[in-house]
This record gives sequence, C-alpha cells and structure tokens, in this order.
Amino acid sequence: MNAGAPDGPPKPDAARDSGSAVPALTLTAGKRDLVMRTPLTNAAGFLGCDGAARESLDFTALGAYITPPLSLQPRSPSHGPRVLTFPGGFLLHTGHPNRGLRAAIRQDRRHWADMPCPVIAHLLLRTSGEASEMVRWIESVEEVSALELGLGEVDAAQAAALVTACAGELPLIAHLPLGTVTAVFEAAAGAGAHAVSIGAPRGALPGRDDAPVRGRLFGPAIFPLALQAVAALKERLQVPILASGGVYRGEQATALLRAGASAVQLDGVLWTTPEKVLAPM
Repeated sequence: MNAGAPDGPPKPDAARDSGSAVPALTLTAGKRDLVMRTPLTNAAGFLGCDGAARESLDFTALGAYITPPLSLQPRSPSHGPRVLTFPGGFLLHTGHPNRGLRAAIRQDRRHWADMPCPVIAHLLLRTSGEASEMVRWIESVEEVSALELGLGEVDAAQAAALVTACAGELPLIAHLPLGTVTAVFEAAAGAGAHAVSIGAPRGALPGRDDAPVRGRLFGPAIFPLALQAVAALKERLQVPILASGGVYRGEQATALLRAGASAVQLDGVLWTTPEKVLAPM
C-alpha cells in the first residue's frame, strides 16, 4: 500500500487509464441488473434507512446505497450496552432493530427512488422459507437493483440453501462475516450468488460486571484482516468480492481493490471522516 497516495475515491484501473465511464461493477440476474458507477458503497446500517444522511454526505460518490438490515418481521433493539470501544475500534451490539420488510417497503421506497445511485436491499435471513417470502416481496419493488443476503454465521450447507431460496429476478450478494471459512463463501457462490461481500467480524468485550457483550467489530484495527481475507478469497472464488473492514483512508480502499476486491463497503468512517475516502462535496 502506498502511504503517500492521496485521499479520495479509488477508481477501477480501466476507467482511470482510459478516462471512460467504465462501470466499477455490473451484476446481472437476467431480468434485473446492478450497475455500480464507482466501487464504493456504504455497509448496511451505516447510512440510515430513508436517505436522511444525504444532507451531510454526497451520495453521488457512491456506486450503490445499501439499506439497513431488514428482517421479515419487526425487530426491537437489543438490551444492554450497544456501543463499546477498544483500542483500534468499537463493538456494536444492536440486535438489528428494524420495522420489518413490508413496512420498510411502504415507508422508504419513495426515498429509494430518489437515490442518485442503485439501491441494494440487505435482508436478514433465518430460514429458507422466510428467505423465499422476503424475495417475493422485494422483487416487486422496482427501486431495488440487487439483494445483499445477510447469511450470518452458517455452515456451507446452510449458506447454499439460503442462497438457493433467494434465486429469482435480482442479483444476489451473499454477505458473510469476516472470519468465515472459505468453503462457506464457495458454497454460496456455487448455489447461485452473483457476488459475495465480507461483513464485520464477530467479537466480545467486557460489559457491566465484566459480563461479555457480543457484537460486530469495526475500526482501523480490522483492516489487516480484511486485506488478508480478500487476497485469500480471490484465489478461490470466481465471483466478485465486496470487501469491508477498517477502511478509513482512500489508499486503504485502493489496497483492497488491488488485492482483488471489486468494490469496497464503508462503515465507521461514514460516521467520522467520510471525506477521507469519498470525494469532497
């Protein structure tokens, strides 16, 4: 990684070299396509649910907007501490609260229609039956260009079953946490995922009375793990990789792209210094 590289959004080599408007990433399911103009997106949950963040962030710098995680039924926030810090990052323990998929569609699709970039719906999946039902609902929403399937901590067989249940009109991105073994990513791709995305790793920190609080880990300390994961997956997968984890400067996003990622999802930096990665407004 070139420590002297300037901040700002990285560009695909082809577009940078030729000056042409070559898409950073294109995924197609045959009936609907995802075309990302730039290789940067938000990670699910880091830009709100209705586009309110557009008042402080230039969404035209994003290749796609990813919705917060959506479940079939409404989910309440988790109890206890929700944000814990550690040297190099922070832990989020939220429970993925949301209004449920159908309510989100009713209330947010008008905001999705106004987005200056494609919309990717992030779905929290539990069972194949739920997955099929959620996809039937979301396929009727023309404002959505692709699905990111939140598979969670699953084995290869479970990953394949969930991806298979979601097959349809929309491109599918199988989302698995950093630290998931390569065989699970391979199973998701083999079952029909058009791309994979690497999510935040799981961890735990002492909470009240030193009881462990479990959640997802974010922050600069995650970057070396993310870079290693991309390099390892690139050797085994034939589908595009959307990377994330610890990206707080433009040259870090560039390093992930050069290691084999097709796009980079931004998380904590969007809450602090997005200008370090995105183009100035």
